[in-house]
Amino acid sequence: MASPSNLVQLAKSLPEPLQRFFARWPPAALVAPGTSPTPFQEQRPNPFRFYKHPVTGRWQDPVYSQRRQMQLVKLAREHGVEELLPQTNKGTEYQLAQRVEHGLRVKGTGVGQKVKGHIHERHMIAKMEQRRKAMLEMPKLIRAWKKKTHPPQIMALTSPSHYDVLGLTPTILSSLPDPSTLIKQAYRRALLRHHPDKAASSSTPSSASLPSHSRPSNSQLYTVDQITQAFTILSSPHQRSTYDAGLRLSRENACDSQARFQTGIENVDLDDLPFDEEEERWYRSCRCGNNHGYAFQETDLEEVEHEGVLMVGCQDCSLWLKVHFAVVEDA
Repeated sequence: MASPSNLVQLAKSLPEPLQRFFARWPPAALVAPGTSPTPFQEQRPNPFRFYKHPVTGRWQDPVYSQRRQMQLVKLAREHGVEELLPQTNKGTEYQLAQRVEHGLRVKGTGVGQKVKGHIHERHMIAKMEQRRKAMLEMPKLIRAWKKKTHPPQIMALTSPSHYDVLGLTPTILSSLPDPSTLIKQAYRRALLRHHPDKAASSSTPSSASLPSHSRPSNSQLYTVDQITQAFTILSSPHQRSTYDAGLRLSRENACDSQARFQTGIENVDLDDLPFDEEEERWYRSCRCGNNHGYAFQETDLEEVEHEGVLMVGCQDCSLWLKVHFAVVEDA
């Protein structure tokens, strides 16, 4: 049996909840024989168990609930005095004995057992495996797409130009020294033709003398705002020249986009690319991580030598490289 000084030193090192518990229910192993029990022990010998009242015969709850019992067991285990606590179903020995007797009570952990859950939970492992295989095959799939797919066609601009609204053409206006008179006539004619009250009429007397190319179709009607805006821009020589330049640029861009369309294009010069002597090809690293993503040979340059531009696609992603070069003829 430990000396009283050791017991006092041990009691001082314990946290306050354990000190209070052992003061009310001192362990039998540390109490001298013949010592009278405390008032708490006389009322409830084991504070962790249910108690049957001797007078009423009714069962009473334990002094310490299951949650408080678990807290005391954790503190006692940390300080190495768990064996001094009364018997409880939260103790380590009791928990191990229950596990040995009944095993793990978790559904689906045994051999041949299945978890009864939602269908997406049962199929999750198979779906993740399919995604993993798809990600591994993605570079190969991208290369196949580049060989088989066609560039998307860009739709033509459907919005009418100011010339269409007034029934004119840039050639007619540029051929006249002062087209202001013709623009005013076309403006008045457009207001009459597209007026809501006269839209149902097939033609007007003023439009009978017009050439066929300047007669707007009755199938498409324009608003007064469109007609006024077209007249304002075409009447001013400066605004008309700016509008013509923008119109030509938009048409050129539409034609270029229909001819060739790639996303993520980077422009480089052939002299800036490294050359592999062993494989006899030029190469360049790509942002996707492939150090030789862009690669081409001299035969590829010969096919487009008249253009001076070679389009090279990355082998592992959807990025493109536009290589500019010039053919030097030997003297």
